[in-house]
Amino acid sequence: MRKSSPLHKKLTRRTLVFAGVQAAAGTVLLGRLYYLQLANAREYKTLAEGNSIKIQLIPPQRGQLLDARGKPLATNQINFRVFLSREKNKQAHATLNKLSKLLSLSPERMEALHKAIDAGPRVQPLLVKEYVPWDELSRVEFHMPELLGLMVEEGQLRYYGFAEQAAHMIGYVGKVSEEEQKEGSNPLLRLPDFKIGKEGAERLFDTRLRGVAGSKKIEVNALGLSVREIARQPAKAGEDIRLTIDAELQAYAAERLGGESGAIVVMDTRDGGVKALASMPAYDPNSFSVGITQSYWNELMGNEKNPLMNKAIAGQYPPGSTFKMIVALAALKDEMIAPHQRIYCPGHYYLGNHRFNCWKAGGHGAMDLQQALAQSCDTYFYHLAHKLGMEKVAEAARSFGLGQRVDVGLPGERSGLMPMPEWKKERYGQSWTAGDTVNAGIGQGYVLATPIQLAVMTARMATGKQVMPRLEVGEEVPEFDACEFDPAHLQAIRDGMWQVNNSPRGTAYWHRITQPEFTMAGKTGTSQVRRITQRGMDQSRLPWKYRHHALFVGFAPYDNPRYVASVIIEHGGSGSAAAAPVAKDVLLKMQSIAKEQDETA
Repeated sequence: MRKSSPLHKKLTRRTLVFAGVQAAAGTVLLGRLYYLQLANAREYKTLAEGNSIKIQLIPPQRGQLLDARGKPLATNQINFRVFLSREKNKQAHATLNKLSKLLSLSPERMEALHKAIDAGPRVQPLLVKEYVPWDELSRVEFHMPELLGLMVEEGQLRYYGFAEQAAHMIGYVGKVSEEEQKEGSNPLLRLPDFKIGKEGAERLFDTRLRGVAGSKKIEVNALGLSVREIARQPAKAGEDIRLTIDAELQAYAAERLGGESGAIVVMDTRDGGVKALASMPAYDPNSFSVGITQSYWNELMGNEKNPLMNKAIAGQYPPGSTFKMIVALAALKDEMIAPHQRIYCPGHYYLGNHRFNCWKAGGHGAMDLQQALAQSCDTYFYHLAHKLGMEKVAEAARSFGLGQRVDVGLPGERSGLMPMPEWKKERYGQSWTAGDTVNAGIGQGYVLATPIQLAVMTARMATGKQVMPRLEVGEEVPEFDACEFDPAHLQAIRDGMWQVNNSPRGTAYWHRITQPEFTMAGKTGTSQVRRITQRGMDQSRLPWKYRHHALFVGFAPYDNPRYVASVIIEHGGSGSAAAAPVAKDVLLKMQSIAKEQDETA
């Protein structure tokens, strides 16, 4: 047999390859033809008959917000909604008139609905009413046979079981504004009854909580009437998110604040997890979920204690004597003073002809660092601040999270203020003075801090690490870097904080934790609303808005710091009397919860 020539082999291979390509192309064409003729026959039949296809979005179930132990903080309940088909105008108007006797609808609402029947897209049902109560729903169901074009659907109602107790932390959902519709590309934003996160964690995690819309294809005839449903793609529910918050502690913190105006922040120093973030007074987020009434809104706006503000992250207060720890660290770092070096306090400090008074009129006498912190001697820190200068004080403060946002993630967080000479010049057109620095040395004057900043400051004092707050369980926690301060200096500050609570002369001695395993260390603060020279006046005799703010920061247990707390009681009068007992109770509660969890784990 004669061998094939090389050319013959080459042509044969080309022929086979070409035939294969033709076969593959034919298979693709046959498959596409099958899809067009059979699989998609209904859709093309619809188009051939002159009908059109409309797509309706199916809103997804919103994800839940849970506490660290899985307890629901924000969840969904059934929301009965009444819709009316607009496909037959006369019928829709007649049905709506009958509905007015069954549902509670105002004349203004009825007028708007009649207009909407004629104005809106006929394929899109008209939402007549949502959050329909049981008594109205039962009447509607009874009369359904005569209510042509009426539909009752089960939607979702966002529910907040802890109401005011966790309002600022969790936030609330609300309808999409026109501006939000323009800014977002998600088609869900254009649904008239779709709600998004407006405040708190609801807003922070909104895109993950929303889920993914489903859809259904509907055949619509030339008159705009629905013929049949062609296809349906189910919606995908939003993600459930576990927060670091402990619901039991959060509720306790809110209750402990009671009728006071103020805030409490509790953090876990190991990972920065925020265990409680309470701001009181608050609002009921459920009222926003269903649509807040004008009367309730007016009540909130008219309250002088500002229940709409999240004071834990947006309240800015002079830190008072809690700031003295920063001044002490700056002085130790600058080798201006040693922990056991004494400074004499005669009850005042002179700067030129100006006299700055210590809170103790007769003076404290000779004070070392721990004693000055324990007894909160103003003169000691006037002296240090004046010698340091504002630049060094501010540098130390920024290392501990002051004067800048700590970026916990919640909307509305403010940065506080760590003033510098150039800031005062720009703001007031005035030069910085030595008196400004002396005032700042005890956390007064222009210095401002938020409660969450003070919690971060305390966590860094307690651990020597650059602890940062976080709100979500499971997110990756970086290894916190060490603070750029000598560990021995930090220990000297902690020793002073221990004396605040546990030395008989400490300003919070009467509010110490006596259980050895739960021992607390901290620092009181009193933030002047008026001038220091007037501070001797009995606070209880003053109008509420003129009283001093009360502050306390602390950590526990002392030997192995795990939890920190910062407390602010607006116009509470005294940190030792008003804020320290609250911090003690909250830290004791947190440690008791943790111990119980460890024992049952």
